[in-house]
Amino acid sequence: MKFVILLLIIGINDPNNIALINAYKADAEQSFLAKDFSQAISQYKFLMDSLNVNEDAIHLNLGHAYHQMGDTAQARTAYNQATLSSNADLKSIAYQQLGVISKSNKNLKESLAYLKASIKANPANSDSKYDFELVKKLMQENQDQEDKEDQQDKENQEDKEDKEDQQDKENQEDKEDQENKDQNQESDSENEEEKEQEGDEQEGDEQEGDEQEQDQKNDSSEEENQDESLSEDIADEKAEGDKSTQEKLAEMNISPEKAQMILEAMQNGEIQYIQQQKRKSTEKQDKGKPDW
Repeated sequence: MKFVILLLIIGINDPNNIALINAYKADAEQSFLAKDFSQAISQYKFLMDSLNVNEDAIHLNLGHAYHQMGDTAQARTAYNQATLSSNADLKSIAYQQLGVISKSNKNLKESLAYLKASIKANPANSDSKYDFELVKKLMQENQDQEDKEDQQDKENQEDKEDKEDQQDKENQEDKEDQENKDQNQESDSENEEEKEQEGDEQEGDEQEGDEQEQDQKNDSSEEENQDESLSEDIADEKAEGDKSTQEKLAEMNISPEKAQMILEAMQNGEIQYIQQQKRKSTEKQDKGKPDW
């Protein structure tokens, strides 16, 4: 940064004070040019505090010295005082320096406002115009970077939400699969129980059928035994009755052959009748039908 050291000619009122003031101004200028900014600050402050010199140029030069020393707070104070000057060039330089300090502190919006005021005070200040365009460009670049970061943050947030949604969907699917699996296992278990129950019932039915078949066999065997016993009884009765019957037939003058045929017919008819009556009394009723 190029600093402009402004010297003002003091009106000649007191030759002794004028000589002293001019001497301190010259010494302060030499110290500043020699980059002895600490000495220059002391000399400018002596002019203001001890010699009561209140000039806009001294405030501006004091601001330059503080700025070179890195004391931006004191530099701001001196520059703000210089902005009150009625001198357009000096006022423009003071605003420009305030813009430079704000730019160094990354406060671009404030810097742009100071530089705009500097150009307004002196439109011919080309340095302020250059700094103004530079700060404006930096602001645009920062805005673009912020927009890019915002867009990136938005995309990251969307990706995060998409991943969370996908994870939630997978978790839901896993939950549904597990529920379906549990239901299928439960259904298989019920089907297995039904099969076992059906098997038990079928086995019971088969056993019951076997028992009924065995009962029928036993009944049939018993009936056969009864028929055999009946036949034997009839045969015995026949044997006992043959004699008396033959005697009666002889008395009736019937031949033995004809008598034998009559006896056999009677015996056969009697046996058939007895067997029919026996079956009716011993036959079991159907379980699924009424007694009538």
